[in-house]
Amino acid sequence: MNRNWLVMLVAITVSVSASAQQISIKGSDTMLILNQRWAEAYSKVKPSVSVAVTGGGSSIGINAFINGVTDICASSRPMRKSEVDRARSRGAIANEIPVAIDGLAIVVHTSNPIKSLTMDQVRRIYIGEITNWSQVGGPNMPIVVFSRDSNSGTYGFFQQNVLQNRNWGKGVRFLPSTSEEAREVARTPGGIAYGGVAYFKNKPNLKILPIAPSEGAEPIPPDEQNVRAKRYPIWRYLYFYTNGKPKGAVAEFINWVLSPEGQRIAEEVGYYSLKPL
Repeated sequence: MNRNWLVMLVAITVSVSASAQQISIKGSDTMLILNQRWAEAYSKVKPSVSVAVTGGGSSIGINAFINGVTDICASSRPMRKSEVDRARSRGAIANEIPVAIDGLAIVVHTSNPIKSLTMDQVRRIYIGEITNWSQVGGPNMPIVVFSRDSNSGTYGFFQQNVLQNRNWGKGVRFLPSTSEEAREVARTPGGIAYGGVAYFKNKPNLKILPIAPSEGAEPIPPDEQNVRAKRYPIWRYLYFYTNGKPKGAVAEFINWVLSPEGQRIAEEVGYYSLKPL
């Protein structure tokens, strides 16, 4: 009797282990809170599937994808051709899936009276040509410039699309996460940082600045209407990458992320759905 019970218990354990599935997502720090919320919600939709989320930066996720150690790479920038080629050389075909839209926000301390900046002013601040707020109509106060580090897809996107591939200024302070940028600006009256809008919305001591595409143009805030219409000048897609067309549990999860339920969570976190809900 005891032996039969043991055999039955082992059989049940094997059955449960075989039915349980795990999906790994690695990469973007910008997308970390979003991926965590998706994982938490999906566990209620599909309890037999566990979604494990790791951040660290888009480059971390892309390298994990290239090395075949993640099911999904989360990236806040498109993969570069060199990365796609490296993946292909290792037998991985990069399949790009936009999953949300982001306005890349420029944030300062709430005590800073500056009301807006132009794209050119932001660029010149980050390449070190503008070093005092008085140079852009603000108080006589040194600008303390914060940035994500080079593992970040946001760093790469910002350098390409805002800095126009110019070198960073000597005084820029590079930080390992967007949440640390938010924390530093919140305690630094002369601070400025950039990052996914969800990290800065409704946070104490932080003010998101409207950005004018050019000198004399209307400054535009990164709200849903302006980002969705591509009027706000620093917008981007947020991506999942899979090895070829996703299959099985991974495909089911991504289809749920793209569903109205999954896209609603993107908006609850502070990003924007691919289509109006």
